[in-house]
Amino acid sequence: PGPSLQIVLLAMMGMARLSALFLVLLPFLVSCHAAAKDLDIGRDMVSIVESRGYSIERHFATTPDGYVLGMFRMPRGKAEGNASTNGKPVVYLNHALLDSSWAFVCNGPGMSLGFILADAGYDVWFGNNRGNVYSTNHTTLSVDSAEFWNFSFDEMALVDLPTHIEYVLGGTGAKSLSYIGHSQGSIQAFAGFSRNQTLAAKVDLFIAMAPVVFVHHQESLILKLMFSLGADMVFQLLGVRQFLTTKTGITKLGSWICGRTPGICDDVLELIVGPGHHLNKTRIDVFVSETPAGTSVKNMVHWGQGMRSEVFQMYDYGPTGNMAQYNQTEPPQYHLGDLQVPIALLTGGLDYLADPQDVSALIAALPPKVLRKHMNLPDYAHLDFTWAQDAHVFLYPEILQLLAATHQTVDIFV
Repeated sequence: PGPSLQIVLLAMMGMARLSALFLVLLPFLVSCHAAAKDLDIGRDMVSIVESRGYSIERHFATTPDGYVLGMFRMPRGKAEGNASTNGKPVVYLNHALLDSSWAFVCNGPGMSLGFILADAGYDVWFGNNRGNVYSTNHTTLSVDSAEFWNFSFDEMALVDLPTHIEYVLGGTGAKSLSYIGHSQGSIQAFAGFSRNQTLAAKVDLFIAMAPVVFVHHQESLILKLMFSLGADMVFQLLGVRQFLTTKTGITKLGSWICGRTPGICDDVLELIVGPGHHLNKTRIDVFVSETPAGTSVKNMVHWGQGMRSEVFQMYDYGPTGNMAQYNQTEPPQYHLGDLQVPIALLTGGLDYLADPQDVSALIAALPPKVLRKHMNLPDYAHLDFTWAQDAHVFLYPEILQLLAATHQTVDIFV
């Protein structure tokens, strides 16, 4: 054959050898990729708990306005077997904005607060607010209807919160419980407990992690840009009702991207919530496989209203809408001075969303007698309170001490 044909034949032989080598190595390459993938990616609340050998129960609580809220219970620690839960102190945990109860178990035993509390002897309950991945059912409304998504954290504070707490107390026989809220889980408690003193009397301790009430000084570049441009209100005007729900596929896409470019994901998270010096960055693809967990656009608008003002108040419909909704031109304010439940604040110095200026405003607004503890972790950011790989060292022991001191002095059962 001529020189050109020889070159072609040699090239074909080379390609054949490479193809054969690839086929030989393919099983090994696949196994390496499988080994590199964290098995927790895509594991939901039940799966991640059961995979560690712990028991978990799923519960549903229906609100007076028909929302079916998904709840979970870890009734005992791993070493307790089938021991009775009678007489155990009760702790109820509530999640952040665009989050779910999964955040409290995401790092597994010995590291995540849910597991630590269960192993410490507590009867641990987890709430999920309307509209997140575990609470998208209703007795009459379709999840695709505009009516279903017509809520903000007002409804979470005034309806979901008492529904959760009454369900937990009814299921355990306890007369009081301890409440731990992260971010939005704290704002709905500050609002709900200030308005409903009967409910507040059933809470022996309120621990607020990364507390957000006033958010005017938040430093999140992405949120500043979003709300300064009025993107939240544009969504609402266009008829968009759901915000970053799992229906959008955002968690699958996020996990895929972060599994391949964790550095970019870390940079994006930092722009939103602050620098995460304490995150296990090899698990970011795990975290984003279950987060964001969804909420309503109206809820995001409500948060935007808080960032544009310095007032802790109900949803602002505008003068005409407020008159129709509240019979006054301005939305009613939540009065922190009415709080009577004992409170502990756990804050982070690098938290872009719970900015130190806003935390100071919160402390100044609280009655002096209710603030039992303020612990600040100087280099903690917003997500570190649930995602950090060292929260079990620097943060959760303080929570255990606060709970122990409370339950030594409180008889929680009738």
